[in-house]
Amino acid sequence: MRIIKGHYKGFVFKPYKHSNTRPTTELSKKILFDTLENNINISDLKVLDLFSGTGNIGLEFLSRDCLHVTSVDLDSRNIKYISDIKSSLKINNWDIIKRDALDYIKNFKDFDLIFADPPYDYPQIHEFVSEVLNTDLTHFFVFEHAKRIVLNHEQLFLKKEIGDSCLSFFKF
Repeated sequence: MRIIKGHYKGFVFKPYKHSNTRPTTELSKKILFDTLENNINISDLKVLDLFSGTGNIGLEFLSRDCLHVTSVDLDSRNIKYISDIKSSLKINNWDIIKRDALDYIKNFKDFDLIFADPPYDYPQIHEFVSEVLNTDLTHFFVFEHAKRIVLNHEQLFLKKEIGDSCLSFFKF
């Protein structure tokens, strides 16, 4: 894994294999950021990264000058891994929170963009998506999920399939 653009371009994540992580591939990340950059100015965003795993997506946002990133993950090993990266790069505008993502979004603050990449077998996937879409505290929601998951919501404006994965883009 590596950062593909911006201040931290070329930063390589040390190998990290953990049973509950599935880092976003470089191709998916390129498609994600190309799509976002064609629709919004990333440097003006406060981003919430849910199910953050290795912190790969959050760091890519920070590398591209977004205002602030909050990464939320429930696993202590993931939190430590992300915190170590934050410390080594001396990043000040990155909050890392150990908490359940569904619980967090029920009480979260105002964010411009939410990115979520839950485990593909996450049992509350539809409840989670509904919670995010029923808030008025965000402008964009990007959801990475298994291609087999069908999402039919009026806020869905773009869907990009990449192998067995899909990026669904929602706009409020």
